[in-house]
Amino acid sequence: MNAPLRPAEWVLDLSEPIVALGGSPDGSLIAVLGTEGSAWVVEASSGRRIHAFQAHDGGGFRLVWNPSAPCFATAGQDGQVRFWDPVAGTQVESLPLPSAWVEQLAGSPSGDRLAAASGKTVCIGRASGSSGTGWTHTLGGHRSTVAALAWSADGRSLGVACYGGVSVYDSETGRVTAELPWKTSLVSLAISPDGRWVVAGTQENSVQIWPLPFREGEELAMSGYDAKVRSLASLPFREGEELAMSGYDAKVRSLAWHHSGRYLATDGGQELMVWDCSGKGPAGSTPRILEGHPARVSSLAYQKTGHLLASGCQAGRVLFWNAGKSSQPLRATALAGAVTALGWLPGDTQVVAGCQDGRLALISAPKV
Repeated sequence: MNAPLRPAEWVLDLSEPIVALGGSPDGSLIAVLGTEGSAWVVEASSGRRIHAFQAHDGGGFRLVWNPSAPCFATAGQDGQVRFWDPVAGTQVESLPLPSAWVEQLAGSPSGDRLAAASGKTVCIGRASGSSGTGWTHTLGGHRSTVAALAWSADGRSLGVACYGGVSVYDSETGRVTAELPWKTSLVSLAISPDGRWVVAGTQENSVQIWPLPFREGEELAMSGYDAKVRSLASLPFREGEELAMSGYDAKVRSLAWHHSGRYLATDGGQELMVWDCSGKGPAGSTPRILEGHPARVSSLAYQKTGHLLASGCQAGRVLFWNAGKSSQPLRATALAGAVTALGWLPGDTQVVAGCQDGRLALISAPKV
């Protein structure tokens, strides 16, 4: 069954591929970052462009709103994390990192901490966009360029993924609290909202999952499958062991947790897989397969408090799902360009999507 089509509320052409976006805490403004380092502030209700400026020379990578302060931060190829006043459209502060190219930027859920990665170095700070703030911890010694950052829901832990596994740090002290091993490179990372699981997409088109607290044990790696893994029912899973879910068509770069920590949604091809991580976890469970995208899925986002999952693909289709109850999409919106960024605005009733062709769209979600 095809999902009913509904047009976007508005579409704005920014004429630059969009790499990152986000909404202000009150939902009135949208900040957008382009691949060439341009940034825009857009009025959410109308799609009217309020400000446009060059955020980073060379190119942009990440954008994060502070949920507890009227500012957003961006990271780019100039080796800086820059903080912006969205009302004035001006820079408030700039924090340098040890080397150029700040590839990763992640804010804690409460907004009191920020983490940034440049090469093999990660910096943690209480930067809020006010003068005088800066980095409190510099974490080095990682085996390779940091591929992903992820905060725990309480902001006490920061996960850092690179070649060889995940290091989990205490954000207050900067000390390592867990080392989660993996044999090769990781490309994405997420910590479940209930703090039970750390998951990462791997170079081998699989998803690796570790329980917390973790005690190193026998590795359970599943590889060499010709088809997708539809069930883990036959695999033993003992506390303290890492578990790999394999058989994806492509690298899993988008990981989205339901706010309860029960469901984990993953991309990795034209289909989505939603794993039930309740009870003893995904071992012994069969993922729900979500079909409906005409091309590879490129972005995923769960509502902050509701049950809807939004997904975007390289063909420009945005779909909404209630994945805990059904495998059928509830609604679809067709955009002209490949979806490169996707996020829920505060209030959980609308999604903003950014595309490779530079278009920005606001899409209303169905009611469930």
